[in-house]
Amino acid sequence: MGKFADYALVYDISSDGERAKVDRLLKDFGFRVQKSVFECRLSRRDKEELLRRLKKLEIKTGFVKVYKLEFTYRSEEIGRVKSKNPDEGAAFIV
Repeated sequence: MGKFADYALVYDISSDGERAKVDRLLKDFGFRVQKSVFECRLSRRDKEELLRRLKKLEIKTGFVKVYKLEFTYRSEEIGRVKSKNPDEGAAFIV
């Protein structure tokens, strides 16, 4: 079994068409935590595949940033507001 790492992918894209393509692609690799933020647990091979597919989209109206997450400490949430999950009702197969 390969080693996995956790990533946050954040996008800011103005074109509805490009944004929809990125959104569909990211749903294949992880789950949404905010409107334009996804968390993904990826093997090295999966990360390379995700980056390859993102580059193939040739995004012209914005960007996608990939951040490696480190969970060496417990995160804190301040002022948490209970809101509807944007992916509620979606099925994830792992």
